Amino acid sequence: MDRQLLYYIWLSLRCGAGSENGTYLMSKIGSPEEIFASDEKQLDEVKGLSPDLKKALLDKNTDICKKILEFCDRTNVSIMTVDSDIYPQRLKDIHAKPLLLYYKGKVPKIDDNVLCAVVGTRSCTEYGEKVAYKFGAELAMGGAIVVSGMARGIDAMAARGALSVGGHTIAVLGCGIETAYPPQNRELMEQIILNGTVMTEYAPGTEPAGWNFPVRNRIISGLCQATLVVEADKSSGALITAGRAISQGRDVFAVPGKIGDRESEGTNELIREGARVALSAKDILSEYELIYPHRIFIENIDDRMYATSQKLKVASPSSTARLDPPPKYTKVRLFDDEPKKPKQPREKEPDLSFLTEDERAVLSVIKDKMTTDEIHREAKSVGIEKETGALLGLLTTLEVYGLIEAVPGGSYKRVKNF
Repeated sequence: MDRQLLYYIWLSLRCGAGSENGTYLMSKIGSPEEIFASDEKQLDEVKGLSPDLKKALLDKNTDICKKILEFCDRTNVSIMTVDSDIYPQRLKDIHAKPLLLYYKGKVPKIDDNVLCAVVGTRSCTEYGEKVAYKFGAELAMGGAIVVSGMARGIDAMAARGALSVGGHTIAVLGCGIETAYPPQNRELMEQIILNGTVMTEYAPGTEPAGWNFPVRNRIISGLCQATLVVEADKSSGALITAGRAISQGRDVFAVPGKIGDRESEGTNELIREGARVALSAKDILSEYELIYPHRIFIENIDDRMYATSQKLKVASPSSTARLDPPPKYTKVRLFDDEPKKPKQPREKEPDLSFLTEDERAVLSVIKDKMTTDEIHREAKSVGIEKETGALLGLLTTLEVYGLIEAVPGGSYKRVKNF
C-alpha cells in the first residue's frame, strides 16, 4: 500500500473539498505524513487553525483511507497529488487547489495544451444543444481539449461534440469517481474514460450533493485558459464557473442569445460586463494559435453547422424542485416625454423567503468584507455547523442569487440593499 497516497487521502478528507487549509498546513508543517505525525502542541503553533480542524487533524484513524486505496486499486482508479509529475501547474496556481485528484482515462500534458471549458445551463434549448455540440466539435478539430462538468444540457453536448471528431475531453465530477451523474450520462462517462479523462477531488463514495458542484467549478476553470458559456440564465451555475475563471485570470467567452430569452440572460449579461463574443471556435482559438503553434491548427476547423442526431440528444431536463428567486427588473425610460411615475418607497426588508433556513442564517452573519474562515466562525455562533465544502456551497448559492459577491483574497461581502 502506498503510504504517501494514504496520508494525502487522510489530509484531503480532514480538510474537505474546496479548502485552502491543506495547502496552508503543508506550507507551515511539511508533507501530509509530517502533518499526520503532528501532535496537539505542534498544531497549536500553527496560527489560524479552527478548533474543529485541529480536532479533525488529531484523529489519526486511517481505516477509511485504506478502504479508498483498496477500492481504487480494485477498480483501476488512479490518483494524482500536487507532487505528481502529471499534476498541472495551472491548478497549482489557483486558490484552494485540490490536494489530489482521482481519475480514470488518459491524462494529457495539460500545461502543454489549450484547454477550453464549455459550460451552460442544464435546461438548455434545442438551439443551445446544437451550438454546444458545434463548439465542442470545432474546438477539438482545432486541437483544443474540451472540459466540462458532464452535466445534462450544454456540458454533455459539448463533450459529445468533441468525442464525435476524435477529440480529447475532460469531465470534472462533483461526486465520487464511481458515480455517473446524472445517471443518464453513464454511457457518455464511459466514452470519455475511453477517449479522454474523468476526474474528481471527491473521494469514492461521495454522493452528488448540490453544494459539491459550485466547489467543483473552480477546477473546471482552473484547468483551462478559456471558459465559454453557451446558454445560461441568471441563476445558472455556469456563471459561477465564469466568475471563477475571471478571478483566476483566465479568458471568458460567451455565445450571444436572443434579448429577453431566459436561457440567454446570463450570457448576454456576461458580454455586457466584458466577456468576449464567440460565434465559432476560431474566435477562441485565434487567441492561442501563436502561443501554441504545435497544438492549435485553426485551418483544420470545418465551419459547417453541426446538427445533433436523435442518438446524441440528452434526455429532457426535469423541472427543478426549487423555485428561482423572483426576478428583479429595472424600468428604462424609452422617450424623453414619457410620463414619470412617482418613486415607490424601497422595502426595508427584502423578501428572502426563497432562501433555505441555512442560507438565510449565513447571509445574516455577512457584513462587510469577510473571509470564509470568519464567516465559518460567525455561522457557527448562530448554530450553523457546516464543513468547509458545505459552507462554500451555501456562499456560492447566495452569490448566484446576487445577495453577496466574491472579492479578491477569497473573501465575500454583502451586496448593498440586502
